[in-house]
Amino acid sequence: MAKKKKSPQAKIGFDQLTWKMQEHIKLLGFSSVDQYKRWCRQHTFSSGLNKNSLQRRNEITAAKSIEISKIMAKEKKGRNLQDIIPKIYVEELDGEELRNPIAKEIALAFNRSNCRDVLQRLLLYIGENSDLLKDTFYIKGIEAIANHSESWIRPLETWHVKRHNRDRQFAELLRHLFVAYDVPSFMDRVWFADNETHQEWYKHIGVGNNIRTAPELPVSLTKKMAHHFLSAPKQYTVEEALRWGQIQALGGDRRLFDALRGTRFINNFSNDEFWLNVVRFFIANPMLDVSHVNPIIDFIWNQKFQNRRVFVERGVVEEIDPPQPNFNMKGRTPETLLRQVNEWHKTLGKKRRQGNLLWEHSNIGELHLRERSVDKNRTINWHIRELLSTEELIDEGRALKHCVYTYADSCVSGKTSIWSLETEDEGKRKKYLTIELLLGEKLIRQVRGRANRLPTQKEKNMLMRWVRKENLEIADYVSFDRG
Repeated sequence: MAKKKKSPQAKIGFDQLTWKMQEHIKLLGFSSVDQYKRWCRQHTFSSGLNKNSLQRRNEITAAKSIEISKIMAKEKKGRNLQDIIPKIYVEELDGEELRNPIAKEIALAFNRSNCRDVLQRLLLYIGENSDLLKDTFYIKGIEAIANHSESWIRPLETWHVKRHNRDRQFAELLRHLFVAYDVPSFMDRVWFADNETHQEWYKHIGVGNNIRTAPELPVSLTKKMAHHFLSAPKQYTVEEALRWGQIQALGGDRRLFDALRGTRFINNFSNDEFWLNVVRFFIANPMLDVSHVNPIIDFIWNQKFQNRRVFVERGVVEEIDPPQPNFNMKGRTPETLLRQVNEWHKTLGKKRRQGNLLWEHSNIGELHLRERSVDKNRTINWHIRELLSTEELIDEGRALKHCVYTYADSCVSGKTSIWSLETEDEGKRKKYLTIELLLGEKLIRQVRGRANRLPTQKEKNMLMRWVRKENLEIADYVSFDRG
């Protein structure tokens, strides 16, 4: 008996699919049902056209994996950066999918750059003629050089490597492109920082201009100061070099400068003439132990420039002028100045020992609820209020028999705030719970009652009202009484 021939199966068109399958096939990058079915067979998926959500998700995951494998194969095949760089430039290779750290950093540089054409040209030439692209460190500097290509004074193609050391190669590249006159070595690092002003200073000096006329210079330099600036040690930052030039020109030495390096004087250029008078004081008293330099700087800044914070009422702070806004160095001797510094430190220590630290309200609101008592003849007022002084912490600890007063420093720093759950009934106040709140995360980290007992259900209910009102969170390790 002859076998019955199978009738040819009618092809299903794209329009006959469900909209979910249509979107799925488009997402995979296919324009026809036949392409999709062929891909399914190649990768051992069912070629059916009625897939559930799990099947579709598995196919999407596989497609991404296959694409990444292709990219990695391309990258492996073209390990020579000369092949990879143009592909990154035309966005054939995506930085998110690159695994080679050098190539990945180059992709990031292209994403940031406003001079992509120049950057590609610079990277290709450097990759062909130097070792700089063997280290990710130099790519940010190369990107900055490309961004200043309008200031190149020589053709890139005439630069040839003379040294094996990469730092020296980079220094030579800078001097080839930007420098007609000498530029100090410490300035080479400005090309790795996001400070275009300092990069402009580099170019300014490189074409023969004086640092004194550089744009946006934060201080006024004499000729002598400018001379010493150019001879600053290579490990110094630009800011340190400016201060080095000033101190050297005024007659200071390396010993004094090293003592000043750890102070606010180095990077803060406001009130410059006043601070130079302070430096002159140190120079005029060379027998003053330089260990006193930092405390003296702190004392002077506090007295002359730091506004004071005073508490006009509980938790409310007001800023007033510094203690001595007219402070100056005229007529001061090391003995009197050190005496004032010591008295200031004693005052700070005394305040701390006396336990009268105060701090401001946090931005968390308090809770105030009125509740009828059991016999309904009285009203009980419930409060969750913030504790704002060491004295309040001590009072809390005494009432509830725990050591919450140890949180004073954390409260002053603004990291933590301490709260008290209490009632007020016919003028009498009763404390129930102490609550520790981590301010940055608005997270309650600890809740304890008298002698560190756990909160009762009634107390927890009150606490949760506050939590919901202020949109707080409770750490999962905080415990409550199950009774």
